[in-house]
Amino acid sequence: MRKRVLLISSIVVLGLVGLTACGKKGASSSEATTTEATTTENTEDVSTVATEDKTEATTAKATTEATTASKKDESEKAKSASGVYNGFGDDNSIEIKLDNGKYQTFIVADEKVANKLNDMAIGTKISFTYGALSGQANSQILSVKAK
Repeated sequence: MRKRVLLISSIVVLGLVGLTACGKKGASSSEATTTEATTTENTEDVSTVATEDKTEATTAKATTEATTASKKDESEKAKSASGVYNGFGDDNSIEIKLDNGKYQTFIVADEKVANKLNDMAIGTKISFTYGALSGQANSQILSVKAK
């Protein structure tokens, strides 16, 4: 009988210790307040909150939402620009460093334009026309030629 009581009480104590150790710490726990820290690595880019269970990173910069073009935008007159061709980003988009120094991605939907760009070396100065493509945030290259 004594062994049985001792066995049951040991199991209960181990169970309580196991449940207590695996549970979340309350706000009154001194360990919880010392482990939780807020660190700002770069005040413009990222703020990181580290807790015992996980680390969350959120961007502090305001994100700009890209607007997608409509059929009305697509029917507007094409625009001309020039810059430096920086190559394909994927199968249907290229990057160009515009004359104003900004980088911009353009969609290449026309096979003739894609072939011309494939024949050009990266770093080639180009002049091109572009316009909106319905349902897309990036403009579409309509024609291109090396300067």
